[in-house]
Amino acid sequence: MESSTQSLYISLFSEEKNDVLKELLHACVDEICGRPGPSYRQFVNSMDWTRAEYEGVYKLISLLLRNPASLYMVEEKMPPEYHELPEQVQQNILTCLKVRREQLTNALLRDHYKRKLPTVIDHDWRLKLVMGSSKMASLRESLLQLDLTVEDKESRRIINLELNKDELDTMINSLERLV
Repeated sequence: MESSTQSLYISLFSEEKNDVLKELLHACVDEICGRPGPSYRQFVNSMDWTRAEYEGVYKLISLLLRNPASLYMVEEKMPPEYHELPEQVQQNILTCLKVRREQLTNALLRDHYKRKLPTVIDHDWRLKLVMGSSKMASLRESLLQLDLTVEDKESRRIINLELNKDELDTMINSLERLV
């Protein structure tokens, strides 16, 4: 690694700014998990970084946290960029990974599956009692209206299902067999 790169990292990640680094790490994990992520404006007053320096650090941290090898939290398996960072930054990254590992793992798996297969990301349901129909005056049948929000790499759509008790039982049994 070039000594200018290392000296840049050392100046960007000074010991006094450890708390801000932790905040940035957790904000990057939040973004990977689908919540609002960090912004330059959020850190401009607490770090003496130019916008370009912030963007570089943000991209580096995001790259490290999105790399599945980082989830092992073992020095030998960490990406090469990790080893270019100062020791205290490496320790902060490992600490963040220990605390947020499960959330990060779930988010990375969700992203992976979304690229491969349609994935249910949300649901909504309503229970209705049908009292009668044009065929029968007193039907009294329960119906579950289920809306599944499904996302794949190109789109997000809602699948509407209307299930009676037998159909719902069949669906639940089928899903349980998958697990």
